[in-house]
Amino acid sequence: MEQIDTDYAQELHQYSLNPYSQYVVKEKDKTVWYICTVNEEAYENIILPLEELKQITIRRKAITTNVVGRSIEILEESELMKQFYEESCDRYLNLQFCTPTAFKRDGKYVNYPDLRLVYGSLMRKYSAASEELDMYDEETLEELVRNSEIIRYRLQTMPFPLEKVQINGFVGNVCIKIKGTETMANYIRLLCRFGEYSGVGIKTSMGMGAMQLHRREKHG
Repeated sequence: MEQIDTDYAQELHQYSLNPYSQYVVKEKDKTVWYICTVNEEAYENIILPLEELKQITIRRKAITTNVVGRSIEILEESELMKQFYEESCDRYLNLQFCTPTAFKRDGKYVNYPDLRLVYGSLMRKYSAASEELDMYDEETLEELVRNSEIIRYRLQTMPFPLEKVQINGFVGNVCIKIKGTETMANYIRLLCRFGEYSGVGIKTSMGMGAMQLHRREKHG
């Protein structure tokens, strides 16, 4: 927030769903900070200013570290839609939850991968990011839940520390089997591909809910 325009930083506080997500993970011998934006305005106001960042200071730990490399990957919405309309979808999708993931339902935290909460979160985040499409629809959500199921998982709970509390989330992998029409399968894949940028669930702008989509071949 210190690196971006003050007015835009104030504007972000007014959003119920932020147009960016971020998370930090260890990859082999490196620490990687992923910062993802889901519309052009956020890209210009967050990603571009951070291109100049050379050092990161973690004040509470009194640690300063150098930025040793950076890369930018851009996925246009048109590319997502082209994939939706033109590429058939594997009926087995593997989701990896890279950082603690949780949802909030009826005022309580939910720290397991309920597909209704996963899909609903992604639909809301997509709708908030898109100027043209409203992806959230209760009837569609019901169809997605009815025609897909988690058939395999490897998960564990993990706490995510905030300033005054810790939220328990889950990390690990789930394999989703999709039934129903090809359009439905493509729709779920579109949501999950978008989720790689938006994150899923709560506190994605603070490091929770990072997810990646992988293909999985059917066994047996």
